[in-house]
Parts: sequence; structure tokens; C-alpha cells
Amino acid sequence: MSERPAFPRDNNLEWLRLLFAIQVLIEHACEHLGYSMPDIIKHFPGVPAFFFVSGFLIYTSYLNAPGIRYFQNRFLRVFPGLVFVSLGGLVVVGIAKGWSFIFENFSSCLIWFIAQISLGQAFNPGLFRDIGVGVINGSLWTITTEILFYLFVPVLVFMEKGFRHTVLWLSLLSFAFYVLGPTTFTQTVYRDKSLFEVLAITPVTWGWMFGLGILAVQYFERIKRVLPYFGWFLLPMMAMILYGDGVFWGSNGNRLGLVYFICYLSVVLWIAFALPKVSLTFDLSYGLYVWHMPVINLFIVLGIQSISAAIGLSFVLAILSWFLVEKPMLKLKKYSLRA
Repeated sequence: MSERPAFPRDNNLEWLRLLFAIQVLIEHACEHLGYSMPDIIKHFPGVPAFFFVSGFLIYTSYLNAPGIRYFQNRFLRVFPGLVFVSLGGLVVVGIAKGWSFIFENFSSCLIWFIAQISLGQAFNPGLFRDIGVGVINGSLWTITTEILFYLFVPVLVFMEKGFRHTVLWLSLLSFAFYVLGPTTFTQTVYRDKSLFEVLAITPVTWGWMFGLGILAVQYFERIKRVLPYFGWFLLPMMAMILYGDGVFWGSNGNRLGLVYFICYLSVVLWIAFALPKVSLTFDLSYGLYVWHMPVINLFIVLGIQSISAAIGLSFVLAILSWFLVEKPMLKLKKYSLRA
């Protein structure tokens, strides 16, 4: 199924992504700054929703613009913002340990910086462990997962030409690893990390969430006929929030159960395509997501426990990221999502 898909350009995916980023920001700010958070927020996690929407959009993007343009667009969307926030991470290090520390440990800081702006976002040297929560920007593990997914999409499309159910079967295999990995693949393979922990920052573990996004694209023509009724999926979600648990019904945090996640993504599609469009003239979701942990670490270093100030500064930096870095770079992008 490699024909060019079509879904309405007038949709609410932009502000949905912003809501997902805000959910992650609030959860991390409450966790690390010592605030209690309403439990209901944990049942609508941003990271799994991001993975689903990425599967939906990135697969569509490649089908509409395969080849070098696809990779150029992905680069322009992700890496300029990464460079900006990684410089911000070095500022946090300088404030925490003194600017001389960066020059005295220049090689370690340089390796960390290169890792942050390439494919090693999960790398964090031991000399940063006493700064804030111990990891300068721990949320960026999802960026590693996203980039690996971007790289795999062309291979996936090629495989589909030979076997049209490739996405479905790979998604099932990924879900099997997601379920069995924590208890089965426990052997140490790198330092003190098990095989599952190493693969937990790759699409091997989370690929089924991307895969459901791809399947939503492939069957969108059928789905859109019943989209107006998808809001009813909120009812079983509420039941699972109250009583659900485990790999099928679990509703708490990033490790969602399969049935709950299908209901969750159905509600996401309903909001995105069945409700009236709410326009945004800016996109702060990426900046808010990548900047919030350096801000939280900075507040811990300075001994500031104001969650409102942390949220406010995260938004300020996201605005700067959008207008000074992301938006100018996106003007160079050749758009590949067609109505």
C-alpha cells in the first residue's frame, strides 16, 4: 500500500501536539519540583500520542515526497532546534559547575554536544550526574526513537511492495517485545544496561505505536466514514482508567495497554479530523518538549521550586526557538504533506 494517501489539511493536529508537549512538561515539572499532579493527567500521556501522530504524519510525508527531499525536511524540522537546546544545556552546566568546568572538561562536553545533535541523545556523561536530576535533557531519548523511525520509513515502504501487511506484522512483533522485553531480555549487554533497556530507546520497543499511526493512514478512507463516532471511545477509556491494568487495559504512563491505546488514538483522530479546526499561527510543541527539562534542571540547580515559573520559562524558550530557529529553517523546507 504505497499510493499517496490523503487526509484533510484542515485538522487539529498542531494544537494536539502542543497539548501532548504540555502534558509531558507538567508531569516532569511536578515530579522533579516536588508538586502533586492530578492523576487524570497521567492517563493521557503525551509521548505515546506523539509516536502515533509521528507514524501518521511521517509515513504520509515520505509517500508524498520520497527521496532526498524527505530527509531534507526531517533534518530541517529536528536538528536546528536540537542545536539550540543543546547550547542551552551547556549553559545549565556552566551555571551549575562554573564556566571553567566546561573548558577543563572540554572533550567530554564536546562529545556530549555532538551526541545531542546527532543520534546519541540518551548519552549523558557521569560528570553531569550531580546536576539537577542527573541528566541534562533526559526527555530527548524520544528524539532518538523518532530519528530511527524516520530512517526506517523508506525501508518500510520498500518492504511493503513485496508484502502489503509488513506494517501490521512488524507492529505485532514490536508489541510482543514491548510486553515480554522487561522480563525476558534482561541480560546485560552494555555496562549495566540490559538488552531491553538498550532497545527501549528505539522503535523496536515503541514501533507498534508508530505502526498504528501508519495503519491509520493506510485505512483512513474507511476510518473517516465512522470518525464522528470516535468520541464514544472516551467511555471505555474511563472504565479502563478506573479498573484497567496490564498489557491490554493499562492506562497509566507511557507503557499503555494495547486496548487503551487504541481507544486513546481513536479519540486523537476524532479531535483531529471530526471536530472544527482551531488554527494556530505558530508551533511551540517541539520547542516546549525539548526545552522543558533543561529549564527544570536549571531550577533545581538554583533552588527554585516554582512550577509556574518553570512552565513560563519553558514557554518563553519555546517561543524563541520557534521564531529564531525553527520557523526560519522551515522556510527552507519543501512541503510534502498534500491535502
